[in-house]
Amino acid sequence: MTVVFTPTSAIAAYENSPQRKAAQSVPDAPWPTLQAVDYPQCGLKNAFSCRCGPGIDCPRNWGGDSMNRALEIKKGDLVAWGTRELWNIVQAKKLERLVYVGIAADICVLGKGEGMVPMRKLGVPCALARDLTDTDSYPPEEALEHTLRILETQFAPTLDFADLLTEQGLWPGTESVEMVLIRPWGKPRRPYFFKEFTTVTLECAPQLGREIRYTLDGVEPAITSPLYSRPIILTRETTLRARAFREGKPAGLPSDAFYVKLPATPPSPTLRLWELAPTRVRYSDFKSEWHVPAQTWGLILRGVNYYQGITLHAPGEIEFAIPADATRFVALAGADDAPKGRFNAQFLGQYPSMTFQVFIDGRMQAESPVMRMGQMPWPFDVPIPRRAKRLRLVVTSAGDGSRLDIGDFAQSGFIIPGYNGPKNLY
Repeated sequence: MTVVFTPTSAIAAYENSPQRKAAQSVPDAPWPTLQAVDYPQCGLKNAFSCRCGPGIDCPRNWGGDSMNRALEIKKGDLVAWGTRELWNIVQAKKLERLVYVGIAADICVLGKGEGMVPMRKLGVPCALARDLTDTDSYPPEEALEHTLRILETQFAPTLDFADLLTEQGLWPGTESVEMVLIRPWGKPRRPYFFKEFTTVTLECAPQLGREIRYTLDGVEPAITSPLYSRPIILTRETTLRARAFREGKPAGLPSDAFYVKLPATPPSPTLRLWELAPTRVRYSDFKSEWHVPAQTWGLILRGVNYYQGITLHAPGEIEFAIPADATRFVALAGADDAPKGRFNAQFLGQYPSMTFQVFIDGRMQAESPVMRMGQMPWPFDVPIPRRAKRLRLVVTSAGDGSRLDIGDFAQSGFIIPGYNGPKNLY
């Protein structure tokens, strides 16, 4: 069996690998006459929409930096990018059919350059492994069943990959190699944000058994941990871990997910920071935009232009004198959309990652989780102690380098009761 990995926007992580170079070295094959293919996109999206969770619209995901690092890419495997390279491999290897595994069945598996639609147009028979796919739509279980039903009746056959391997004598069916599927999910370096609550479902493959144990404190699940029987409602920051058990013993690999509840959106400031001159600015190689007029600069977070605010390149910081009678500091902080304006944005999106910190008189009062492009801005609403003198805003590189770490404090400023103008502020 020829195994081809096609990580698309995460391909940069494999550019120097032998498997990537092997795919690039396959000679170009002649293009056949393209066939007409009906793409059931409308049917897939009729009932479900792409969501990041209840009440949170989901934009395009930017920033994939690699495939799961637990995947084993063997010597004879290939790492390909685009329709041309995959078509070359199909012809050179004389492949009779492509069986697709991975996510998402309603988006990438179908429509991306290496997906079933382009390959079907080239005349390559395709099938989908229904036990090794998922969907980007919400709610996940219902959306996946809807997607599979549409594909099976209108586009391409599906199969159970575990059954296929077992029937061919290639897998005994007793090895526990799968994880419990957690939906939705996030990781500490890319948290899953929710507003009031989120509903989490757990699912495991039949060969793992039907008993799933889980914990909500980050501890490894044991046979004595809570038994999953219904969707889990989360209302606070949580590290969820799950594992399947069969006949009282662990089956499969453990899985985990990280969830963060967004604080309430703060009110708009009565005195905005960009109206004030900072007392100190320290940054790396990116100029703080505190003084730039709105006509020439916009702070764009998740597609929304906030026009004015504070922009720093991590690691950077900026300090202001706190006005007399100021009671709170407020802001919406996040990774700027700046890389989206470049032609190779889907590759650059892997780099921005940062945290935002608020200090008052040298003490940190609030900090965001790791923030990536496309996430909801992190709300800050920080009480200011009486007679406090200095506000310092910091953007860190989150420990993985500062390439394209452009951080915005949008709608940032002070809440000052009875504020009537810029006079007698200090």
